[in-house]
This record gives sequence, structure tokens and C-alpha cells, in this order.
Amino acid sequence: MSEKEEICEIVSSHFPCETIKNIRLPSKLGCDNIIYLIEFCSDTIIVFRRSLKIDSSKISSEFKLNSDDNGMPYFPMHRPGHQAWVLELLKNEQICPKLLALNSEKNYLIESYKSGQDLNEFSLEICKELGEFLHVLHSIKMNKFGYMSEQPGVGVYSSWLKMFEADFHNLTEDQYPLKEIYLSMVPYLTEFNNPVLVHADISSENIRVLNGHLNGVIDYGDCLCGDGLYDIGQFFLFAKAEWKYVDAIAQGYKLSNGAKSWTKSEKQCIRFYACYFALWLKSDNDIMEKLLMPITD
Repeated sequence: MSEKEEICEIVSSHFPCETIKNIRLPSKLGCDNIIYLIEFCSDTIIVFRRSLKIDSSKISSEFKLNSDDNGMPYFPMHRPGHQAWVLELLKNEQICPKLLALNSEKNYLIESYKSGQDLNEFSLEICKELGEFLHVLHSIKMNKFGYMSEQPGVGVYSSWLKMFEADFHNLTEDQYPLKEIYLSMVPYLTEFNNPVLVHADISSENIRVLNGHLNGVIDYGDCLCGDGLYDIGQFFLFAKAEWKYVDAIAQGYKLSNGAKSWTKSEKQCIRFYACYFALWLKSDNDIMEKLLMPITD
């Protein structure tokens, strides 16, 4: 039986009243999950996810399990069961896909499809709406820090600082400005003690836009336990270090407390997390120069 035939059989068992019209890969090809879009004759579309790296029933005390090749390592968060756990936490949020089926033994989950286009053109309104969703996401408390462990909701590190030590300690001499930013953040990273659920992959292909509004935030396979501003920092880099878009996020993120802008200390955190992603993604010099500019009050 081919993989597509197996998927047809699985999907039909969960949706016996539907007839499958088409099975296709989406525009986003994950490196930790294989993702198929299943279109029914009723025009309903669902998403079938399966982990690529490892038998999801395998148990390990390690926080990451290496694959057999030289590709990306496997993290417990990549498992369908872990991702289903996040979808259940967010089941009342219209922006989040709905969990439709889960079989951890057979290594798959099925979720609803969020229609729309990837976010390729920024608008202040969409940024505000993203801020409203991230406010909800970041209100979910976690335990410990960093990559999700075998136990959903529990990180693998005893401190948030551990997430960043190795990358910033190995900087070269010409990367000293980044090292300075890191060293200025060490006290904050050490003392941070309010870990929340972090998406950790806020990028164009995971933000769905429909009719000029935010219609979905998808793919929870990289969630972390940590600082919510980590997500804002990643978006800041994605927005080419343009503060106006991050400031628009604050309009939605801070609705409940009356403050509608980031404090200087929050901006320093956002800038640091953006630098972390820039280091990892090897961002171009123009963006790095913008990230290194002083933050004003």
C-alpha cells in the first residue's frame, strides 16, 4: 500500500460520509512533519500531519532525538500528540486550527484547514490582530524553559538563559556587537521566571491572511516554554527590523492593561530575540545594521 493509499484509508475511517476528491502537498513543506491537504467533494479541506523523523511511540529521556541522516534533529514537540495538546489548549480560538483526529500510535493527527494566503505584505491591522492572538497564546503558563520535553508543558532547561548560552558564547570577533547585546541581556535571561507557551515559528508561511485580516496561525510543531517576547522578536526580524509593525502588534497584545506600546526594556528583549534568529538564519548586513541601532525611549 502506498503512502497516499494509506492516508486515504485513514481519512475515510474518520470521515465515512465524505468522498476524497484530491490529496496534495501544501505550499508549506515542513522539515519535521509531512503535511497533506485533503480535499473532499463537499469542498471541505482538512490537514493531515505525520512526523517525519521517528516512530512517535519511542520513549527517550533526551530532549531531542537525532534522525538517521544529517538533517534536522527530532524534538518531542514534533510528535502529533504534543501538537494535538497545543490545539486542544487553543480550541476556543478561531485563529487556531481545530483538532479533528489523533492517533499517536500510527503517528498522525488531522486538523482543520485555515484558508487564505501566506503573509507576504504587512499591514498594521493584521499586526494588531496577530498581537491579540499572541496575547492569548502567551497567557498559557508552562513549567521550566526551552524546548518541550517528553511531557507537554514542561521545558528541558532549568533557566531561560540556557536556550542562548552556546550560540552567543561561540561568536567570532567580528560579531562582538551581538555579544554585547547578549551580555546586556544575561541578567534578564537569568532571572526570567514566567515561562509561557511560545509558538517559536512566527513566519510568513505560518500566518494565514484572508480578505485583509488574520485568519490563522498554524504549525505548532516548534512550541517552546519561555518568554512571549521571543515570538515578537522573531516577527521583528521577519518584518525586516521595522519597528512600526512590532508597535502595531502592541496595540493588540496590550489591550487588557491599557498600555498600547512597548517599554524600552521590552524593546530590548524583542531586539535581542531578533538578533538570536538573525544569527541562526544568517541575515543580511542591512538587517543586522538595523537590529544593532540604539533603542530610544
